[in-house]
Amino acid sequence: MIDEVKNDLKSFLIESGFHGDFKFETPPRIELGDLCLNVFKLFDENGVKGSLILADKIVNLISNLKDESNPLVMKFGVDERIKIIDKVNTVGPYVNFYFNDIELVKNLLKSFTKDFGKLKMGKGKKIMVEYGCPNPLKVFHLGHLKNLITGESVARIFENAGYKVIRVNYQGDVGMHVAKALWGINQLNAEFKKIKTKPLLERINFLGRAYAHGAKAFEENEVSKAEILDYNEKVYSQDKSIQVIYKMTRKWSLDYFDLIYKKLDTKYNQMYFESEVFERGIKIVEQFVKKGVFVKSEGAIIFPGSKYGLHDRVFINSKGLPTYEAKELALAEKRYKKYHPAGIIHVVGKEQTEYFKVLFKALEQVIPESKGKSQHLIGGYLQLKGGKKMSSRTGQVVAGDELLNMTESEIVELMKDRKIKNKAEVVRRITGAVLKYSMLKSNVSQDVAFDMEESVSFTGDSGPYLLYIMARIKSILRKSLPHRQAGKIPASSAGRQNSKSKIVVVQPEEKKLLLQITQFADVTKLAVEKLDPSQIAKYLFELAQKFNSFYENCSVLKAESEVIRDFRLQLINMTGQVMEKGLDLLGIKAVDEM
Repeated sequence: MIDEVKNDLKSFLIESGFHGDFKFETPPRIELGDLCLNVFKLFDENGVKGSLILADKIVNLISNLKDESNPLVMKFGVDERIKIIDKVNTVGPYVNFYFNDIELVKNLLKSFTKDFGKLKMGKGKKIMVEYGCPNPLKVFHLGHLKNLITGESVARIFENAGYKVIRVNYQGDVGMHVAKALWGINQLNAEFKKIKTKPLLERINFLGRAYAHGAKAFEENEVSKAEILDYNEKVYSQDKSIQVIYKMTRKWSLDYFDLIYKKLDTKYNQMYFESEVFERGIKIVEQFVKKGVFVKSEGAIIFPGSKYGLHDRVFINSKGLPTYEAKELALAEKRYKKYHPAGIIHVVGKEQTEYFKVLFKALEQVIPESKGKSQHLIGGYLQLKGGKKMSSRTGQVVAGDELLNMTESEIVELMKDRKIKNKAEVVRRITGAVLKYSMLKSNVSQDVAFDMEESVSFTGDSGPYLLYIMARIKSILRKSLPHRQAGKIPASSAGRQNSKSKIVVVQPEEKKLLLQITQFADVTKLAVEKLDPSQIAKYLFELAQKFNSFYENCSVLKAESEVIRDFRLQLINMTGQVMEKGLDLLGIKAVDEM
């Protein structure tokens, strides 16, 4: 809503003969208005000798908007949203706009429907989001956890904007990591025979040890390295001697990944595997060698990225096996053939930045439809910090699934003395909030230093704090059931009136909360445009703080009149709805009590 007011003001200023890039901001203090415009850099463009003169000219124009005899108003008309502006003044080079409290309330009530905050910018468009992408027979590491959480939020934000979102997961079930794990299993065969009947987590832990054993041997022993390379060829050729163990352990991994997805409320529309695309990838590369897209070099086939200011990259190695890049070509072919998306967003760590630059350029040559549609959403690293030591099951780096389980254990301990319904589900939701909010409150590309003590706190800038505010709102609304009227403000309470029918001014804390609520759709739009869930996270924290300030300063159930009480209950109701919608965009489920 506020975004629309800004746009209307911009249009009116331009139509009125002003020029420049009008950037409206939120003033640092409420006494400076509800919206402001810095004209310091605009006076030259508008033919005046100083910003103060320009500011005064704009004030004079806006001040006369309510005069229907004003020639500009008669010529262009004035949108109803601009009429929300009650007064305007200047402070230095700033033009400050003050909203009429009653018009603000009326506008919000008019726009506050069940679809409040939803957008239509993606209507009729399909967008594909690739995220998660853990590799079978290998550890689910911290990067996978962060990418999974980020990708799910991005998918939800685009769905909220009206897009048809296709969630996809691309998993590497062939390649050197599989060969190392299978070789390691063979070396640890006695343990493998015993572990086959154990619970899934024990089997997964064994796979981690087997992979680590194979990876170490590959680096340190030439004989072992040769054997592992042989295993790699057997994986690609689907050699019968390894198929039983390969299929069994692959299934263990996929079953375990499914448990993680379920814990984090993630579901996919399509699962892709490297084993399904590697053969077609080879054929595509060979086909486009003839067309000059790829060239042979020292027994391998490369894409000459240097022709495009990038680096050359191998697509088929000297043994005739496809690299990740060749498989990606076949994968893209399948995706565009089936879905024809308007865009594909790859949520992957920043270590893959150069890889994707070359891949996207190669894709453009092979699949022209993909040109300009592929985007790498660069993810920062997830690291751990804090006073509490977190030990790994391997004694080395903590894995992503371990962090998930450790966090859940922390929440179980914090909640052990609380008497609440559905405690296990509440613990699961709080665990999700801890991890998701801690990773989404920063820009996607920034590294995240996860601090367990800060992240599980029920106060401060944390997921549990937002859930606590949500639970508090639900509690207030439950207590208000005998008083409120079906969750809707009576018409008379939009403008408060005393016995003499005089308008009672909205309190400052109420107005701050009202303004924050009106910005929800603007923030969701910004999150789409910037591919940045942190816009939502920051907004929700500010909303929680403004709600707290409002509730501490404005009596609700014991308000001085029924009209004021009903208005404040509706304000709380709207806050709760926006908070719950915003949390859902981060992949966080609200709780009724904590």
